[in-house]
Amino acid sequence: MNKITTILSCLLIVTNCLGQSAKDTSFCDRSWCKFPKDHPYHFNPYYNGHLCENFNPQQIDFSKEYFELQTKQYSNKTDQLQKFLKFNYCSIWLSGIKQQNGVIGLNYQRIQIHIDKVTKNKTKSDTYIITGKSKVKDNICNFSGELKLLKLFLIGCSDTTIEKCGQLFGSYTLYEDSLHNHCGVFKGIMECSVRLDSTGKRMLLGDCCGDDNYWNRTFIGTWTEYKTGNVKKCIWGDYRLPFVFDFMCGDGEMRACDKYAMYGWQTFNDNSEYMTVNEKWELKDKWWLRK
Repeated sequence: MNKITTILSCLLIVTNCLGQSAKDTSFCDRSWCKFPKDHPYHFNPYYNGHLCENFNPQQIDFSKEYFELQTKQYSNKTDQLQKFLKFNYCSIWLSGIKQQNGVIGLNYQRIQIHIDKVTKNKTKSDTYIITGKSKVKDNICNFSGELKLLKLFLIGCSDTTIEKCGQLFGSYTLYEDSLHNHCGVFKGIMECSVRLDSTGKRMLLGDCCGDDNYWNRTFIGTWTEYKTGNVKKCIWGDYRLPFVFDFMCGDGEMRACDKYAMYGWQTFNDNSEYMTVNEKWELKDKWWLRK
């Protein structure tokens, strides 16, 4: 199922569910949807309203389920990763002047991620070294680790000027600096959309659009604290997030529901953390630049 089909499917769900509107927040009320439990709509990790039919919202790690569901969509395609390992993927994960937003813990506390450097392993063509920073509340931690590419499925490009587009999967382990307070290890599965650049030598981020249902560069897994061994759900990415159940409200766009706004999401919801620079939105606080 491609992204356009997914978006249309989500719209169809809204119009078919009994007595509900797009603004309804009864995400885990099993009585409101007429589709059977085994319907494909109930297995779309980004349409969180239906996931509780088949998945437990209290589960911590969904990396295995995510990988199986997302790669299953391409069961009729051949994994092309080995053919494209010689290409450079470094720019895909760089944050630049932006950040990624995510959740940590079952209360969906906000976590912000900035990746500032990516280098290709000189001896392992499928492995990339990643460094960056994480921020939870006022706690900022440096991290570094590896991302290993797992699969690459080539799909059609909506832009006919681009020769190749695809969905890239990988696994990651990122270690926060143990000298920081409340630090630990991120581990899980990554998925992102990619495209071949005009030179035919580099893979770039397939950042095609920014519509309400947009998602990309998703990291889904866990965070384990060094000191206590406590394991928490941790998912971040560009815009919409998978397997977050009743966390998101709004008419398709990513917006934290009111009961979770207190966990770092208020300024995200009201856009007060942004300013306009040259007619473009830009973060006021580039927290990753702090020393």
